[in-house]
Amino acid sequence: MKYSEMPTARHLVSVASWTFITLNLLIWLPFLLLAAFVRFVCPVNAVKVLTDNLVDEVYRIATRIDGWWIERVLGVRFEIEDEDFALETLRPHESPMIIANHRSWFDIFTLQTLICRRGPMLKFLIKTELLWVPVLGWVCVALNFPRLQRKGDQKTRTRDLGIVQKASLQLGASPGALLLFPEGTRYTEEKRVQNGAPYRSLLRPKPGGFNTILLSLPDSTSIIDFSIGYEPGDDNCWRCMSGLVNIVRVKVSQTTISGMNGMEWLEDSWQQKDEWLAGTESSRK
Repeated sequence: MKYSEMPTARHLVSVASWTFITLNLLIWLPFLLLAAFVRFVCPVNAVKVLTDNLVDEVYRIATRIDGWWIERVLGVRFEIEDEDFALETLRPHESPMIIANHRSWFDIFTLQTLICRRGPMLKFLIKTELLWVPVLGWVCVALNFPRLQRKGDQKTRTRDLGIVQKASLQLGASPGALLLFPEGTRYTEEKRVQNGAPYRSLLRPKPGGFNTILLSLPDSTSIIDFSIGYEPGDDNCWRCMSGLVNIVRVKVSQTTISGMNGMEWLEDSWQQKDEWLAGTESSRK
């Protein structure tokens, strides 16, 4: 069923879902802004630890509420392949790096739901334009997410890589999982052709930010690699929020930075993702 063919009732469910998630953010936003303000006016370590703990707990509660809506109300089921038991062994105090392919805005809700159950807060590298989105932009400011301009000129790329490096260096100072989408944008078939990607269901990954992070983190840092797959047509986030999407498939693997060749590892990971996605698609036919 195409997006345009969705019944009116399902569009209303999507509206209700986004309203619920927005209200959930608004409820917790004052606590996040208060923590950010206190940290700004009193930048001492004891205050930072206290506000970090407050932000972490608020974030965790908010994502659990979103996860409850997605799984219990909308009925989305996450089919997980996790041979390394990466999700089961995650702990709130850890600071892993998260990478994933990017098919939909719903990827964010998927990763938050799966990671924040047992693990740390998920930190995003966001585009500057998101700051102008009501509520979401305010939350990003309160959480102090690193902001990238993502333009094509060399000056901007250098600036963005500097921000990525700073975010990486700060990762060990307070618990949190740093999320990177190496493709840099959501997948579409048109983008794949323009990108000249040698994959069937992925864009070519960009090594710049990934290599910068690798050089900035300790060798013992865990990398948790997510492959996210949807049924054909189900990667539309509005459709995901309508209750029409039953299954999101997720494959998880884990490794460490120690001795890693960034570009070689990334290309190998993307090849494996592409084969896995092709396998899940053929199994549905």
